[in-house]
Amino acid sequence: MSHIDYTDGAAPAWESVSEGVEKIVLRARPGENRVLLRIAPGKGYPKHAHSVPDEVFVMDGIYVDPGVEGGREFGAGSYLYYPAGTEHNATSPTGCTILVWNSNVPKG
Repeated sequence: MSHIDYTDGAAPAWESVSEGVEKIVLRARPGENRVLLRIAPGKGYPKHAHSVPDEVFVMDGIYVDPGVEGGREFGAGSYLYYPAGTEHNATSPTGCTILVWNSNVPKG
């Protein structure tokens, strides 16, 4: 039988990334990352880029990337695909939780 990795939703502790931004690392293996980010109302994650594509799924709240269509708001169920090298940052006027997956860590 294959080994199955999992995270119990009731158990993980959120780690601070920056003021108002917390994360839970769901999977961190060479070449692949899966992270939940929780952004407090009015806070954000700094602008950065990846050398590989970056994907975002909005789980709850409102996610805003000021670089997408002048700061378009994306609600729960929205999906964004950032091609490799695309600078982006995450903000939220209401607070949000997003699932981020990519193949490595930010380069800057």
